[in-house]
Amino acid sequence: MKKGKLRLKNIFMIAFIIYAAITIFNQQLKIDELREAEQNEISKIESVRNDNDRLMEMINNATSVEYIEKMAREQLGLVKSGEKVYIDQSSTGMD
Repeated sequence: MKKGKLRLKNIFMIAFIIYAAITIFNQQLKIDELREAEQNEISKIESVRNDNDRLMEMINNATSVEYIEKMAREQLGLVKSGEKVYIDQSSTGMD
């Protein structure tokens, strides 16, 4: 009788150890997935912060005379009075 109880205990103990090992392995896989997802989110946050910094700099510069002149030149093609504009035709493809 003792031998049967001992055998049954051993079977339950082995089953429990196998169950625990499988559970730990699955949890480790889940932890690895979550860490990877966390790194992806951190990268996204850093990218958004960089974009935000760039936009804040643009907003801060939007009221400066230099920035307004630069935008008037680049986007509107405006020039100051008395200023001469030279066009490099070799780079426009108009040979």
